[in-house]
Amino acid sequence: MKKITLLFVLSSFLSFAQSNTDKIQSYLNENHQKFDLTKADVSDWVVESTSNSTASNVDIYYVLQRYQGIEIFRGLSNFAIKNGDVFYVGNRFVSHVSEKINTTTPLISMQTALNKAYIDAGITNHEPFLVLESGSNHKATLSNGIGIEEPVLANLVFQQTKQNLKLAWDFTFYTPKHDHGWSVRIDAANGQVLEKNDIVISCHFDKTNSCHESSFEKNTFDLNFHKKNNSILNTTNVLGGSYRVIPFNYESPSHSPFQLVTNPEDATASPKGWHDTNTLTGNVASFKYTITRGNNVWSRTDYSATNPTVGSTTITANGYSPDGGASLVFDFPYSGTSVAANNSVKAACTNLFYMNNISHDVWQHYGFDEASGNFQQTNYSNVSGASDFVYGDAHDGSTLSPTPSMNNANFSTPVDGQKPRMQMFLWSVAPQLKPLIVTAPSVIAGDYYAKQNSFSPGHVDLPLAPNFIQSDLVKYDDGTPDVGQTDNADGCGAAVNAAAINGHIAIIRRSTSAANGGAPCAFTEKVKNAQNAGAIAVIIVDNVDATYPIGMSGADATITIPAIAVTKAVGDLIFAKMALGTVNVKLQLPANYTPFVNSDGDFDNGIIAHEYGHGISTRLTGGKNNSSCLQNTDQAGEGWSDWFALMLQLKPGDVSTTPHGIGTFVYSEPVTGGGIRDYPYTTDMTVNPMTYNTTNSYQYMDTNGLEQTEIHGTGSVWTTVLWDLTWAYINKYGYNDNKYTGTGGNNKLMRIVLDGLKLQPCSPSFVDSRNAIIAADQAITGGVDYCMIWEVFARRGLGVNASAGDTNVGNDQVADFTTPPAGPNCTLGTTNFDQNSLFEVYPNPSNGIYNLRINNFVGKITTQVVDINGRIVLNTTEDFNIEKELNISSLQSGIYILKIMGEKINYATKIIKN
Repeated sequence: MKKITLLFVLSSFLSFAQSNTDKIQSYLNENHQKFDLTKADVSDWVVESTSNSTASNVDIYYVLQRYQGIEIFRGLSNFAIKNGDVFYVGNRFVSHVSEKINTTTPLISMQTALNKAYIDAGITNHEPFLVLESGSNHKATLSNGIGIEEPVLANLVFQQTKQNLKLAWDFTFYTPKHDHGWSVRIDAANGQVLEKNDIVISCHFDKTNSCHESSFEKNTFDLNFHKKNNSILNTTNVLGGSYRVIPFNYESPSHSPFQLVTNPEDATASPKGWHDTNTLTGNVASFKYTITRGNNVWSRTDYSATNPTVGSTTITANGYSPDGGASLVFDFPYSGTSVAANNSVKAACTNLFYMNNISHDVWQHYGFDEASGNFQQTNYSNVSGASDFVYGDAHDGSTLSPTPSMNNANFSTPVDGQKPRMQMFLWSVAPQLKPLIVTAPSVIAGDYYAKQNSFSPGHVDLPLAPNFIQSDLVKYDDGTPDVGQTDNADGCGAAVNAAAINGHIAIIRRSTSAANGGAPCAFTEKVKNAQNAGAIAVIIVDNVDATYPIGMSGADATITIPAIAVTKAVGDLIFAKMALGTVNVKLQLPANYTPFVNSDGDFDNGIIAHEYGHGISTRLTGGKNNSSCLQNTDQAGEGWSDWFALMLQLKPGDVSTTPHGIGTFVYSEPVTGGGIRDYPYTTDMTVNPMTYNTTNSYQYMDTNGLEQTEIHGTGSVWTTVLWDLTWAYINKYGYNDNKYTGTGGNNKLMRIVLDGLKLQPCSPSFVDSRNAIIAADQAITGGVDYCMIWEVFARRGLGVNASAGDTNVGNDQVADFTTPPAGPNCTLGTTNFDQNSLFEVYPNPSNGIYNLRINNFVGKITTQVVDINGRIVLNTTEDFNIEKELNISSLQSGIYILKIMGEKINYATKIIKN
């Protein structure tokens, strides 16, 4: 599918007496050819959901194309209606549908198809599927057969392929641990899997390149960070809580001390507070909670990844939530990263609860509200789609054996009315240390990164400076070569060179995996064998290329010597020098070293806001009843999520050029670290040089040999552009620290970006998302910042002629740095005369016929008419004698820029065609 969003900023002649659906149909009847659609293509459709923007007074209709009553999967177009007229269209209707249909009758049953989808997802044991609910529109709800809360959603659809439309069964279901939520299309003729997407957006936050250090210092806490209007602070009728947390405008415990925050709930977004699920007039006691549960989120433990639906009062059990008592005081200590994370589980659930609620309350003011599908148990208006608060799972999978879940966070966003889930994990990324000091030979002398083991029992720390262990290195030899190696150094057997090892530091290779033909042994076995040979310490060398040393786990209480791991690159360097002579090393921890066990993602406000942001972007793109519109290859989902996090952490005194790293806490970096993205976010292009071309560099081959796109890297390009735009708005309008109802440049852009999410089409490219932001500015302000927005986008390669290529190809984007001709309300220059007295365009607005008058001018002029997206739609050069007629009656209604250029003339103005 070509990434072309067909946009029309127009003012149609449709009657106000028509309903909005009638207006959409009339628009399609009149304009179908512009979309290469037939009349039949636009004759069968259904409104899947609606949304609105109170900021722009726009109503948005999300319309699904059908054929003979069967929906076309992702054949979803959105129509924005303002002042009774179709204002903007994001088209995703399929053209010439009848020529592409393979059949309208399924050959396999819904249950048979679901069974094939389960097998493909690795679920082989399940109860029979029962139809719980069915409708005449080919949709059904089925039991999941695996005992989890969420049912299976089913629908008969047409799946788009490159050439055809295939009849398919569409299913959405979760795996038992909720680590995947599969959206699957099964061919209704033969049972083949046509497409499978995961609605659980997993954010491993992998760091692929080196980090860049920034220069900001740790901020102190601002007691006024919850800056709201007095009316919002009025909680007379609502019992507010107190929470010891990291304030939301700081990222983590590394950035701010914990503070006891009182009454942070927002009375507009959460009028019953954070712990009451009653209606506005309700007062049922059982609908009120004193634990970390309420209308917007239920934060609790899920140690063994069972996704509990029933709470527990046992702190070591799944479903445990801390209790704040009748006064709702959640004041629990944080023990840090040097002890087991479960020592701080009450504080973790509290911070997770707090940050989810903050995200709910803040973004409600900018358009993520009930009408647009926000996350609430009770909707206070008459809008449907309640019962979908967020499950906030703290310490998710942390006790799974043999491999706990680590170093991740994810968010699943089903359709409106079904509960999303945020799963937060512990992190095992220790601070990077250089305890390996090579003293000889001099050519490789220096300090090297290494990682201590996490044996338990069996861990022995290296000595703290000034103490140390030092010796020549001896390569371990067990007499049997490992697969793929020419030496016998993997340490899985008794040492045949024990005499040489005795009293020295032994160096051992990591074993070749069984999958590659090896016979590996545990790290503890290698270390114990070396200890038995008399080694005083052990260095394990990785056998695969990696950025960081591998983590070594295991248990052996009889181990009494320290062991560290190094990367393959460091080990290969040492082995090469050992082949030529003696290598001497010293092992030593810095004097200020403190042990590291785990960091806890529940205390990283940036990651929580990022994950919540996936819910916002998924619910707003394509409407609240469609969760499949951000599954194309080069959409910007990860980019919006980083931006959501950054916007909440803005503070007075911040400057645009200060680099901001994401995730420094869970990566055990200092606050000045570069974070988990390739570049920290800054407007300084010498520090963050990303442009639209950068999106082409995130391709990799998966384990099946298929080319994939690393979406976090691609997304960071979009965040970079939005961050530039944020500072353009702040520089123009100032910064307002009231994140809820402020009027600063940051607040203005927050409204525009959320409206852009609502306006952009299903499966948007970066170009589509850019166009939607420009359209949102038009709808809200009339295009006051048109030029500024274009300048920011063009600076990073998303200029007028930027090309997105195919939405499902990740490396065919083409950057362009061209800005369009000056747009409405921009500063437009003339060279030789006063425009108000010498230049006239009338009538304006008109039905398409204008008179142009330039007093006392005779000569050649070039006349250009430019549409709202910067495209030149009329271009003529002709003789001019004071006055002439301009006819644009053939163009669509809307706003255009008229440019007139000639000798000593350079003039532009906005014209409106009715």
